[in-house]
Amino acid sequence: MIFKISIFSVFAFTIFFHNAKSQVSVETDLGKLEVINKTKDSLQNQILFIESIEIRGNKKTKKRIITREIDLQSNVSYPFKELKDLIKLDENKIFNTGLFNSVRAELEFIEGSKNHIKIIFFVEERWYIWPSVIFKLADRNFSDWLFNQNAATDRFEYGFKFDQFNVRGLNERLSAMAQFGFKRRFSFGYNIPYLNKNQTFGMGLVFSFSELDQIDYTNVGNKRLFIDADSIFGDDNERQIISNSLTSNLFFNYRESYYNTHTMRLTYSRTTILKEILQFNEDYLGPNGDLEQDFLSLTYIFRRDFRDRNNYPLKGFLIDGRLSKIGLGIFRDIDQGSIQTLLACYKPLKYNFNIASSFTGYTSYPRFQPYNNMRGLGFANNLLKGYELYVIQGQHYAMNKTELKKRLFSIEANLGRMMPLKQFRKVPIAAYFKVFFDHGYVQNNLPESSNTTVSPLLSNRYIYSYGAGLDIVTYYDAVLRLEYSINALNEPGFFINVKSGI
Repeated sequence: MIFKISIFSVFAFTIFFHNAKSQVSVETDLGKLEVINKTKDSLQNQILFIESIEIRGNKKTKKRIITREIDLQSNVSYPFKELKDLIKLDENKIFNTGLFNSVRAELEFIEGSKNHIKIIFFVEERWYIWPSVIFKLADRNFSDWLFNQNAATDRFEYGFKFDQFNVRGLNERLSAMAQFGFKRRFSFGYNIPYLNKNQTFGMGLVFSFSELDQIDYTNVGNKRLFIDADSIFGDDNERQIISNSLTSNLFFNYRESYYNTHTMRLTYSRTTILKEILQFNEDYLGPNGDLEQDFLSLTYIFRRDFRDRNNYPLKGFLIDGRLSKIGLGIFRDIDQGSIQTLLACYKPLKYNFNIASSFTGYTSYPRFQPYNNMRGLGFANNLLKGYELYVIQGQHYAMNKTELKKRLFSIEANLGRMMPLKQFRKVPIAAYFKVFFDHGYVQNNLPESSNTTVSPLLSNRYIYSYGAGLDIVTYYDAVLRLEYSINALNEPGFFINVKSGI
């Protein structure tokens, strides 16, 4: 067994803070509804009438952005037991806007009244301006870099990134990035979640341009092989760009209810490579030895999100369906379609236990797909634990991941005046011990000797992994996963990852 840990993984975890949402899966105040002027025991069978709903603590965020998430209504009566559950749901929805460090509700009785109340939501706004330095590995994870790329020192990316959340107090996001090193990339994006008065319709756009002097060109034994400019032109040449890509996305969102969102995304993509790449894979961009690929794609996404927390859910469910068509007939470089579905369920059990399970299915056509466009398991969270070293490409795949976890502790420290920025004074931290079992299947219909996938070990067979781990959840629901796993090749390993495993 090889220990697959590094200080770079810890550094990546720290950098991840500013990309996470601002809700915390640490149960401190949540669920502990405070009642003013009455005792809870006297309310169990009472029906309460809400005279008003107030928001306090929002200095920048517009009130309508918060009230958009509140299902409770004034001038309506609720049984106390039902009211408690509805308040908890509304707390979660306000949390999941990504705008606040904490949300806490109070129920206050109107003076002199037996059943007339007002609901007060106290919010603490997060830090919204994030200028940051980029320093990260170009590879999918640390283990991929260390073992598959022999810890090559030229595979780092560095630069600058700027994110402005909650622009104008309307939950808009502005982002810009200039990245250098292994992959030179420049991007700009702006997202406006609500354009109309009813706050149901929004839009956004993202532009990105990248240049590379090294690309992966094939997959041998489910591990990617790379070619760089020095191998083609010699070490004495100055940096030579062998591939570049331009991508622009325009998307429209329709949020019909609190939990359902429809998204339509139009993408233009242009990728070019040098002719020398065809010596290594003539099918990189297409079956005819193409040196450039242009296409328009259209993607429809339906998302029903009923999770209590976005980044580390403990309760609820998620449905995410995607229908995509690459190539709309304007450019005839590619004609490819796909359907992808994600179903995830999270359920609390007794004694601080939780169980989580997800199913992901993907199917695409045609049988032949250029290497640059073929998908599979191995990227981001689309990965079975224990297979961090592998990229399993195919036209179709399915996987199921299941975790049983036990909360070990959940605390919140207060740094007080030691921390000048009040948004960071409270330090929530929770730890969960877990056991897991992941399994799946990737179908690859290409011949074993194709230019895209050569001698695959893990496609067209049942694959699985099992093991145990520790999840640590802290600031802004940043997640550090420490996992020991054994896969279907009987390979044990200890891996460090960020973000929730399911």
